[in-house]
Amino acid sequence: MRTKVKAAAAAATLAFGLVVAWGPAAGRRSQALENQAVRRIAKGEVQVSPAELATLMRNRQIALAIFDLRDEPAFHRFHLADAERGASLEAIRALPDQTVKLLVAENDEAALATYRELARLGARQVYVLEGGIPAWLALFAPASAPGALLAGALGGRHPASYPEIEHLQLPKYEPKVKAGTGPKKGPGGCGG
Repeated sequence: MRTKVKAAAAAATLAFGLVVAWGPAAGRRSQALENQAVRRIAKGEVQVSPAELATLMRNRQIALAIFDLRDEPAFHRFHLADAERGASLEAIRALPDQTVKLLVAENDEAALATYRELARLGARQVYVLEGGIPAWLALFAPASAPGALLAGALGGRHPASYPEIEHLQLPKYEPKVKAGTGPKKGPGGCGG
């Protein structure tokens, strides 16, 4: 019986020692990751142009996950094809490292705040749509009816949700995404 008590005391002492030793290291690691994220933002390394994202959406060799950070009504009015709304930070973080994770919001500020949080958690391959949905719509929405663009809840059924880039002259962009290889994607479209 004494041996069990001594073993339990030794295990408790060891656990306490690990908490004391590793606790500050985890905090320092988190802070270092956040500092690295701030530097990457300042260099413009995480802000992806709408033209680059449209190209990535058509590339079946890249595992791409798009996360829309806007509220539900905005999401239902319009969203990019295959975008997911309402995913938790942990769910995004849990995706494989080679999956390109792209955050979409109404503006850069909201998306970059989420990017910094994901960076603190150690998420890799996270990027932000530069200029948010307004920049996307400025490039891909039909110019013939700008006022009627978002009349009604079209979600991902609007043509600008998954534009036919083969027929467009996209603006030149500096590629930011350093894509790994992942599982091939299926065809695009809302809900599937």
